[in-house]
Amino acid sequence: NKTIKIQLFEIMLKIRMVEEEIVKRYHLGQMRCPTHLSIGQEAVPAALGLNLTDRDYAISTHRGHGHYIGKGGSLRSMIAEIYGKSTGCSKGRGGSMHLIDTNVGFMGTSAIVGNSIPVGVGFGLSSKINKTDQISSVFFGDGATEEGVYYESVNFAVLKKLPVLLFVKIIFTRFIVH
Repeated sequence: NKTIKIQLFEIMLKIRMVEEEIVKRYHLGQMRCPTHLSIGQEAVPAALGLNLTDRDYAISTHRGHGHYIGKGGSLRSMIAEIYGKSTGCSKGRGGSMHLIDTNVGFMGTSAIVGNSIPVGVGFGLSSKINKTDQISSVFFGDGATEEGVYYESVNFAVLKKLPVLLFVKIIFTRFIVH
């Protein structure tokens, strides 16, 4: 469907443009926090935005700008957060790695490796207990699969048949030895 392809491209482009603008301005020293970009990872959050509702949950990592934007989080609030403004999505206290917009079901980001996994599974458990049709999407990097909480969370989600989608970002690194 051409319309879906265009929508997907528009969201991907928005995410990329926001990230590139952060890169252009970061060196000015006005952003009040470290930022971890998600350049090159725009497709998954864009697809997320087209397939989940505001009632569905999403939780991410320190590289969560794209997921926040893809889920429909307020761009104005995200930028204000990065600049440490009280109008930010975490009142200017959390910075780039602690974004949240519960109005669209974006339940937060965390800089702690693996932290989003059990929290996201908990949202899935809540959906099951409350008998809602909500889905919980959990985003994390491949390093989080080395944390025990990953295995416990996956095991629990499977045993309880929870409505949870786990998205593992895999980083490929090539080492060159001379």
